[in-house]
Amino acid sequence: REREREREQAKRDKPPPAKAGPRPVFDVDDDEEEQKRDARKKMKLERFDYGEHALETDKQKAAAIAKTIIQKIPIDQDELFAFQLAWDTLDREGIADKKMKPWVQKKLVEYLGEEEPALTDYITTLIKQHKSPNDILSEVESILDNDAKVFVVKMWRMLCFEVLKADVDS
Repeated sequence: REREREREQAKRDKPPPAKAGPRPVFDVDDDEEEQKRDARKKMKLERFDYGEHALETDKQKAAAIAKTIIQKIPIDQDELFAFQLAWDTLDREGIADKKMKPWVQKKLVEYLGEEEPALTDYITTLIKQHKSPNDILSEVESILDNDAKVFVVKMWRMLCFEVLKADVDS
């Protein structure tokens, strides 16, 4: 009898089974979407690796472009100083500040042994003003003495390279 009472009590304590009601009209595809979402959550993402070959290829292309640009720049000082720069590219791309200013600063430290922010800014301003290499040479000759000519030649080659490179990139 006790077992019978326990069974009856258990039946009474159980909640009634849920009735299956009508399915909503607009949520018909929710089960499928939910399954797709669950499947996406379980997917493992893998890191996309370009691999060494792709990186090497990019480096080789960049080196080939740089080599082509360098071949366009004259080696002789007179020809180099007569080389026509695309000043509009220099201004548009901000090459004087972005590329030349750090280069000038580094070279001045090599030649003078310490940073000279005022001189760096002055030379960068001369470049922005589209001064010729001869004008720049005459301005820095008194400061750099014998190194002035070498400095201006290297700077002008660098400037030509950066302007030509910017033209190729755009």
